[in-house]
Amino acid sequence: MTEEFNMNLESFGWDSFFSESFASLKIPDVIPGRVVTIEKDICRVITSAGELAAQMSGRLRYQAGGSKDFPAIGDWLAVQPLPGEAKAIIHAVLPRKTSFSRQASGGGARLEGGRTEEQVAAANVDTVFLVSGLEGGRGFNVRRIERYLAIAYASGAKPVILLNKADLCADVASRINAVAGIASGVGIHAVSAVSGEGLDTLKQYLAKGTTAAFLGSSGVGKSALINALLGEERQATGALRQNDLEGRHTTTRRELILLPGGDRYPRHA
Repeated sequence: MTEEFNMNLESFGWDSFFSESFASLKIPDVIPGRVVTIEKDICRVITSAGELAAQMSGRLRYQAGGSKDFPAIGDWLAVQPLPGEAKAIIHAVLPRKTSFSRQASGGGARLEGGRTEEQVAAANVDTVFLVSGLEGGRGFNVRRIERYLAIAYASGAKPVILLNKADLCADVASRINAVAGIASGVGIHAVSAVSGEGLDTLKQYLAKGTTAAFLGSSGVGKSALINALLGEERQATGALRQNDLEGRHTTTRRELILLPGGDRYPRHA
C-alpha cells in the first residue's frame, strides 16, 4: 500500500480499525472504498482507483441477513474494480463503528413476530449535528430534540445540538437554556447559515479524518448549513414561507461530501 494511497483514504476516514478489518478478509483482487451516495442498487464508491459505480456480488446479496447487511452511506467496502471500466463488484461490507438505523419504509419486509426489517441509513459517523430552527415557526421543539438525542446515542455517534437561524430569534439565550435542560453534557451552539454566526465553533468537532452528519426535521436549515461550511451552493435550499416562517424541504438524497479541508458531511434527513 503506497503512501499516496494511505493519504487519499485517510481523507475519507480510513484508519487502523478499517485497515485491520480489511486485511482479515483475505479476499484476492479487492481494494477498500467508501460509499458516498447510493442510487437504487448502485453505490458510488471512493477508492484509490477513483470513484467507481459498484454493485453487490450475487454471493454477498445471497448471504445478507436483511437490509441492514446491505451497503449504506458511509460504509467501507471491499470492492473488485472491473478492468477498463469505472465499475466494481462489492464483495464485503466492513464492520461499522457506528450506524443510524431505522425501520424499512414503504411496508417493507416483516420478520418473525411482526417486527419490521431494520435498514441502515448512514454508517461510520463520528459526530452528529442535531439541527433545530430558531425562526419562530415549528422548527424549535424540545421534545423533538430529545428524540433526536436518543437516535444519536443509539447510533454510537457523539451528538452536538445546533440551533440554526439565530439571526431570526430575539431570545436565543432562553432557547439554549430550554435545550440544556434535556441535554446534559451535550454541546449546544446557536448558529446562522445566513450570517455565519457560530460556524467557527464547529471546527472543534471537525478534525481531518472524522465524519459528521446533520440530522433534523425538514426546513430547519441542514442544507443551508452544509452550503455555508462548503462555501458554495452544493445543496438545494428554499426560502422561508412568509405565513409561518417555516423552512421548506428541498433535499431529496443523502450523500457524503468531502470538504476542501478534508472533512465530510453526510446529510441525514
